Amino acid sequence: MAWRWRRGPDLPPSVVVTPRRQPDQPNAAADLLLVLYNRRLALLAPFLPRKKGAAEISGCPTSTSAAAHPSPACPVRCRARYLVAFFPGNAACGCGPLLPPAFQSPKPYRSCYRRLLRVDDRRSSALVQFLKDEGAVPSPEDEKKREHVIRELKKIVVHWAKVVACEQNVPQRLATATVLTYGSYTLGVHGPESDIDALCVGPCIATLQYHFFVVLRQILEGRPEVSEVQAVEGAKVPLMRFRFAGIAVDFTYSQLPAINTFSIQSLRKIDERSWSSLSGVCINEKIVQLVPNAEKFQVLLRCIKLWARKRGLRCHHLGFFAGIHLAILAAYVCRRWPNASVNGLFTMFFQTSAHWSWQVPVTLHDEPTACLHPEGRLMPIVMPCTPPEFCMSNVTKGTFKKIREELTRGYALTRDPLRHDFEWTWLFEPFPYANKYQQFLRIYLCAPTAAELRDWAGWVKSRSRFLILKLERDGINCDPCPFEEVDHTFKEPNMIFYWDLIPETVIHVDTTLLKEDFMKNITNDVYGKVKCTHSDVTISVVGLPQFPKSMCSHSAHLQYMEHRMLG
Repeated sequence: MAWRWRRGPDLPPSVVVTPRRQPDQPNAAADLLLVLYNRRLALLAPFLPRKKGAAEISGCPTSTSAAAHPSPACPVRCRARYLVAFFPGNAACGCGPLLPPAFQSPKPYRSCYRRLLRVDDRRSSALVQFLKDEGAVPSPEDEKKREHVIRELKKIVVHWAKVVACEQNVPQRLATATVLTYGSYTLGVHGPESDIDALCVGPCIATLQYHFFVVLRQILEGRPEVSEVQAVEGAKVPLMRFRFAGIAVDFTYSQLPAINTFSIQSLRKIDERSWSSLSGVCINEKIVQLVPNAEKFQVLLRCIKLWARKRGLRCHHLGFFAGIHLAILAAYVCRRWPNASVNGLFTMFFQTSAHWSWQVPVTLHDEPTACLHPEGRLMPIVMPCTPPEFCMSNVTKGTFKKIREELTRGYALTRDPLRHDFEWTWLFEPFPYANKYQQFLRIYLCAPTAAELRDWAGWVKSRSRFLILKLERDGINCDPCPFEEVDHTFKEPNMIFYWDLIPETVIHVDTTLLKEDFMKNITNDVYGKVKCTHSDVTISVVGLPQFPKSMCSHSAHLQYMEHRMLG
C-alpha cells in the first residue's frame, strides 16, 4: 500500500536519530508509523527539547543535507523511534529493541517513553481482567464439560452411522462417521454462554433430509441430556440446533462420497452443501496457522466479540457481524502488528476498521486477490481459503451505517494513549436503545408449543434481512436489536423482537402491508408453508413506554462520552 507523506508537527531539531536499517531494506513498521505520525507526535512535543540552529534530523541516509526536510521515505526510518513508543514492540519486522544502542535520547523523552510503557501495561492488564469479570473466559470446569459433550456426540454419530448401514444392508465396519468442531471453540475464544459449532461427517449412504434430520434427530431426542432440538432445513447451511447437557450446539452435516474415505480426493467430489459445511472447519484451521501469536489473537478476538455483543452488532441474520467476520478482522490486525500488546492490538483494530476504505476487501492472503470483485458488498471480507471467496454477509445500508458509527466511537475512546482516567467500561457500555430511539417495530412470534416456536423463530430470523431491505426501500431506516423478549401475559409460547426506528426517517409505517410482504417471503417454499400452518407473526409500531425495561440502558457516562466523541 502506498502512503502519501503529510508533514505534521516539526521534530525537535536537537534530536539525533541513527537509523538501524539501510535505505534499500524494508521496514514493516512503516504503515503503523505513518498512520500514527500526525496524530501522536504532537503529544511528545512538550517533553522534547528544542535547540535553535541544529539540524532537524541527522544521520538520515535519504537526506542530502542536515537542514533539508526529509523525503517521503525518510520518516519511516527517522521518526520511527518516536512513534513506535506509543505501541511498544509493534515493528512487524521483529528487529529487536525499539531504540538502537547508540541512541542517546533526552531524559524528558525517556521519562515519557517509560510512562507510555506503564500506561500500555496497565491498560492491557485491565483489559484482560475486564474480560474475566464479564464472564467472557470459561472456567476449567466448563472446558471439561464441553470436551465431554464432544466425546458423547462422536459416540452418538458412530452409533447413528451403524444404524444407517444396517438399514441400507451395508456392512457396519464400513460405516464411518465423526464430529469436527469449528468456530469459537476451535479458535479458543468461546465463553461460558457460547455454543459449540460442530460438523457431523457421515458416509454417502446417509442422506441429509432423512437420515440426518429424521433418524439422527430421533436418536438425539431419545437422550436425556439433549433438549430443545430444532431443525433449520431451509438455511444455506442446513443444521440442527439443540442443547446437550445445557450447552447449545449448532450441528451441521457433510456427506462424503465414499464410505470410510476422508482423503483429499474424496473432498473434491462432495456436493455444494457438504462443502459449505466443511469450509468452516478448513477456514478455522487456516486462521490458526496464519496468526503469529495465538494467545494475543484469542484475547483480541474475545474483546472484539464482547464489544460487538454489548453494542448490538453481534447478529448475522440482522445484518451485523458473524463470528467469521470478527475472526478475520482480528487476525488481520494481529498479522499486521505481530508484536503489539493487547491494548495496542485492540486500539489498532478500531483505528484500522474506522478508517478502512470499504471498497477494498479485507483479506489475509499474501498474494493479490484481484479475481474478486466486491461490487454491491458493503463490507467485503475475504475468507482465507483457496480459491479465495467472500464471507457471506447480510449487511445493509442501515446496519452498515451503525457499524461505522460504533467503530468511530471505539476509535474516539481509545485514540489517546496518555489518558489517565480511561476506563474500559466506557467502551463496553451496552448500547442505549431507550436513550436514543422513541419508536420501535415490535415483531411478535407465537406457536402452539415451545418446540414449534423454536422452529418457527429460527425460520423467521433467517428471513429477517428481507424485512430490513423492505423497510429501507420504503425509506424507513431501522436499527434491529438482536435481543429477544417474552410476553408472559400471553399463555401461548411467544418470542418478541424490537427493531428501533430512526426518528429522522420515520413518517408512517403500514404494518398490515409490511406483514403481507414479509409473509410472502416466509412462505415462498414448501418448508415455510408447513412452518406457518399453526404459527403466526404480528408486526406493530410501539412507543418508548411499551419498550421492555430490561432492554433499557441508563449510563452516567452517556452524555460525557457523546461530548468526548464530538471533541
